[in-house]
Amino acid sequence: MQIVTDSIAGKKVVFESVLDEVPGGVGLNVTRLDYLTANKEYIQAGTPVYVVLSTRVAEVCKSALAIDGGGATTPRVNKLNHFKVGDILNDGATGAYISAIDTASAAYDILTVNTAVVYAAGTKYHEGTVTGSSVALKYTPNGLVKSAEYIKNGNADVAVVTIGTAREDALVHTMPTLYKTALRSATGTSLITFV
Repeated sequence: MQIVTDSIAGKKVVFESVLDEVPGGVGLNVTRLDYLTANKEYIQAGTPVYVVLSTRVAEVCKSALAIDGGGATTPRVNKLNHFKVGDILNDGATGAYISAIDTASAAYDILTVNTAVVYAAGTKYHEGTVTGSSVALKYTPNGLVKSAEYIKNGNADVAVVTIGTAREDALVHTMPTLYKTALRSATGTSLITFV
């Protein structure tokens, strides 16, 4: 045996523990996602979802992280987001309609919105329901996708963790405070701890 390196790269583990998940998995509604764009062909482990248990269908709870250099009506966000034209981008206080998305940069997307939003680097956006002064979530997450799944074919079945511990620093998608609060809800259908 020949040793060619003295270090081994660690595996990016999202879940420290999984105590419960939706048995048999659920179908993921990909029609609301930008799954045909390069580098968005997979739904990543740890993506927050809202599962309708009666129909066994999951909706992705979209989020994005602001990157330095944007403007109030043209925030720059990380590339791995699933926002589409027509969605409502919410900064935690204000909802704004997305009228265009510029994907020309390899480092970020530029969202054009109809209402000024907070655009400071590090701002965590979520998908809202209305424009203007509102914090309402389009979907309230009640689980996290357990493992990365290929969605480019237009359909996907995913395993969803409802009780467990997730490493926030290993998540691909940003986790807004409202999502973390909902996922930690002892009275809801999920109990996810972030470390």
